[in-house]
Amino acid sequence: MLLTSFFQLKSVEKSGNTVLFAVLINPRHEVFKGHFPQQPVVPGVFTLQMIKECTELFLDRKWRYSELSNCKFLRPILPGHDEEIKIRCEYTLENDTLQLKANVASGEFDCLSLKATLIEPNTSNYP
Repeated sequence: MLLTSFFQLKSVEKSGNTVLFAVLINPRHEVFKGHFPQQPVVPGVFTLQMIKECTELFLDRKWRYSELSNCKFLRPILPGHDEEIKIRCEYTLENDTLQLKANVASGEFDCLSLKATLIEPNTSNYP
């Protein structure tokens, strides 16, 4: 879990089936000692995990990625430079399946675009 150690949730705004999360990255997190010491960059897998954790917190349910039908890393997230990150999630929830479209941005720049299917970890509908 990255919430509290790697990122802090600053705000949550909901409008219909869209949620906008504002998060702050901890630029002193241990991961940056190896990724990369001279030019720290948020690992892509950490960005995917932040999206999942924000969604879990908002929907009060645990999820796991089942399929990433589209995942584009458009720009690196630089800790210390990109102070506030916006995570916009548009979701459709049907029983134990979550269809998610997410966008991660820093300022006016998009950093990640994602279309994914998530399922509850205890379900038997594994791909």
